[in-house]
Amino acid sequence: MPNRRFALLPFAALLATTLGGSAGLAPARAADATVTISQGVDPVTMDPLKRTITPTTNVHYNIFDTLVRQDREGKLIPWVATSWKRVAPTVWEFKLRHDVKFWNGDPLTSADVKFSVEKIKDPPEVSEQGPRVATVERIETPDPYTVRYITAKPTALIAGYPWQVFIVDSKYWKEHGDDVGHASNPSYPAEHPMGSGPFIFKSWRKDEQLTMEANPAYWHGRPALDRVVWKPIPEAAARVAALRTGETDLITNVPAQYQLQMAAGRNTRLTSARSIRVLFFAFNTLKPGPQQNKLVRQAFNYAIDVPAIIQTVLGGRAYPVNTPLPPNFVGYDPKIPLYHHDLAKAKALLAQAGYPDGKGIDMVINAPIGRYNKDKEIGEAIAGQLSQTGGHFTTKIQEWTTYVNFTSSRGLTPVYELAWGNNSYDADNTLTSLFTSDARLSTYANPALDKLIVDARYETDPKKRQAVYDKALEIIHDEAPWLFMFQYEDLYATTKRLVWEARGDEDIFCDEMKLK
Repeated sequence: MPNRRFALLPFAALLATTLGGSAGLAPARAADATVTISQGVDPVTMDPLKRTITPTTNVHYNIFDTLVRQDREGKLIPWVATSWKRVAPTVWEFKLRHDVKFWNGDPLTSADVKFSVEKIKDPPEVSEQGPRVATVERIETPDPYTVRYITAKPTALIAGYPWQVFIVDSKYWKEHGDDVGHASNPSYPAEHPMGSGPFIFKSWRKDEQLTMEANPAYWHGRPALDRVVWKPIPEAAARVAALRTGETDLITNVPAQYQLQMAAGRNTRLTSARSIRVLFFAFNTLKPGPQQNKLVRQAFNYAIDVPAIIQTVLGGRAYPVNTPLPPNFVGYDPKIPLYHHDLAKAKALLAQAGYPDGKGIDMVINAPIGRYNKDKEIGEAIAGQLSQTGGHFTTKIQEWTTYVNFTSSRGLTPVYELAWGNNSYDADNTLTSLFTSDARLSTYANPALDKLIVDARYETDPKKRQAVYDKALEIIHDEAPWLFMFQYEDLYATTKRLVWEARGDEDIFCDEMKLK
């Protein structure tokens, strides 16, 4: 991707006179209140309505607001919306704060919420966030500070995933236009984002660093930090070295071999949380090849040894999964067994599918580098284990910025590594986004499964809803559209001057940070 410098228009000079709100007294700050954060990859866009990639949304959470926010336990807490309730079987109503302003002084109103959701739903946008707002049929704005989401039928979950949808300045977007809106030729609002969040976007040198500064008039109070610099470092060893020298203050995806070093470091510490993220290898069943045969997909699930990979590659810091859902999610079914390592059974299934001793199988295992903890090494381990079936397997490792664009266009085949983090703690987001036939990130199509997933969205009786998910997960387990792998334990390391703890949802809210 070409190296561009994105810069915000000179709004800073106007902030003191144009921005209102209830910032109150600023908290005490250290002399050098700048924090540097190093994820494995850079954000892919500053358009907050397009993608669902955590390293990207981690930046968006700090420059844009959402209707509600989640606490560390996943409980919804008021944010821009002071309250919300179901006022009719198919109507969710949100009451908004009156003191939220975008950085240019525009007030945040119900019109901005409506615009943001409708932009995601707009077919030409082809947004990965579409499944989040799919249940919203239309939006009513009876006054500037009331929003109503209207659904076709009563929904099991609060409509529109209001903790995940970022609110943009509709007036700003309409004035500046966004005719293209693609990463290869970003729209003006993506190059010059206009948010209402706790930090103001200042500049972005792609794949080098992104800088944002504290919003002095933020409605929730001025952040304790003056400035945050996001500096991507793909190589894990380089991230660790940068932390040890103080070049950065927080790093993600600490490899197992560095855990003790980070925990016992003179100026570093380790913080971890059992993640919502499940790593998998998806079969692109929409493209021709042996992966279109269910027996082959089942065989490969028996050919791999997930516990061995967890132990040798991740130092034991992960948990095998039997389906796409981790155990603490609504919809999880503990009765479904894990695929266990059984090479003889794998070979028998391949012979039954017409590939005795793996003859005729020549596959590429696609994997990124730097996005997930040990992603490259996990891909190589999978290729090695599958080779024991007699087939020929190679790996194709790509930088994340290239790789992620292939995932969103269904361009990776026949097998590709991905991981999904779902902070709703509910089956809906995972299954709708990754398994329904029309989802942008799905490479599997099954009308019977589609119907079950949609039925569950609108089933408000918890027991009946669980029964629907039980059926859906049985189909997924039997059809094996994935190599079912594991749920991560996320490992972060920070300098000792930074006060911050890991969250299971992987969100990084810089307004919750402070320095000693």
